Order: sequence, then C-alpha cells, then structure tokens
Amino acid sequence: MNTSTMNATTPLARTGMMWNFAPWLSRIVMLPPIAVFTLIGIRFLTNPGHATPGVTLNAPKAFTDTRVLGAWMVTMVIMLIVFLLSENRLWLGNVQLTVFMGVTLAVRVFGFANDGTTLAMGNQRTITIVETVFPVLNALGVVLQTRLFRKSR
Repeated sequence: MNTSTMNATTPLARTGMMWNFAPWLSRIVMLPPIAVFTLIGIRFLTNPGHATPGVTLNAPKAFTDTRVLGAWMVTMVIMLIVFLLSENRLWLGNVQLTVFMGVTLAVRVFGFANDGTTLAMGNQRTITIVETVFPVLNALGVVLQTRLFRKSR
C-alpha cells in the first residue's frame, strides 16, 4: 500500500509505439476545432452586427444576445484547452467535440429537411463536410484514449 501523497505510477503507462502516439493524435484532431471556435467567438464578440451573414440586427438586445453566443464559444475554447493540456482529461475534450459537432450536424440536417436549405447554397457543402469529419476524428480520439486507459490498467 502506498501511503505517500504522490502516485507511485504515472496515470497512463504506455506500451508500444502506437500508444505513445495516441495522446498526440487526440490533441492534433482537437486543434482545428479550437481554432475555428476561437475565430467564431472573436467574431461574435467584436462584431456582432456582421457575425452572421444575411442577418440584420436592429435592436441593442439583438447585439447583446449575439455577443452571448460568442461568449459560449470562448467558454468552449477554454474548456477544450484545459482538456488538451491534461493527459487525464484529454478524452473529455474528444467526447465534448464529438457530441458538440455531432449535435450541430444533426441540427444542420434538420434545417435542411425543414427550412429549405440545400448543400448548394453558399458554403453549406463545406460546412457540412467539416461537421461530418471532425466528429468522426474525435470519436477516433475517444476510442484511442479509452484503449490507452484500459492498457494502462
């Protein structure tokens, strides 16, 4: 029994070359969404009147509510950075991105079905591709981190 206040072993003991690379792969797939969310947050906080193309804000309340969306993005970025820097919580960042981007994609598809928007409109095709690829990559990160955790036990 270890009675000291420090752990006797590292939290995630790795075996093999693949498992040494797994945490870095998880971090790499988190970086592009962090960059995009940072840009979205800055745009909504600093220029809410032009944050959403095709939308005109005409009341002070509308500007404030739009800035709140930017604050949510900044909060998401801060959480992701905390997860990115912590080896024990790295998997949470991948889970958060998988769920967030998956729900976002589901809402976009719902909008296609109900609002009349199509992939041919504006940049919808590009956005939809990105919102499909990143949940898949982050789900892969979750799987790798889960297997790494199991191997270390």
